[in-house]
Amino acid sequence: MVVNLFNKALENPPVLPEPVIRANKLFIENLENLLIFQMNFLKAYFDIGINQLRAAAEITDLASLQDFCERQAEIAQTLQRKLMNDARIMSSMVTRFKTDLDGLTQATSETTLAKAA
Repeated sequence: MVVNLFNKALENPPVLPEPVIRANKLFIENLENLLIFQMNFLKAYFDIGINQLRAAAEITDLASLQDFCERQAEIAQTLQRKLMNDARIMSSMVTRFKTDLDGLTQATSETTLAKAA
């Protein structure tokens, strides 16, 4: 009986409205871009951390300790610039997604209102 219900459902499968399909594709595309960005983001910060640990492990005397400490200000500035740039990129991605979704919503509303009129 359950198999028959399943087979009947497959005979006339429901079709998703075009706006839903476009919204799904837009969501997946943006999610993919966001995940790729975050993976690269994490890799870059991981590399910075590992390089810092390696540099600290190379400290063998007072001179190498002083050199390490002097480089920390430069590394902190580099890290700050990277954080600000990454935040700007992330904000841009979110804004672009919102704009695309708003455009899709507007087009769907106009199409629906035209059909209703």
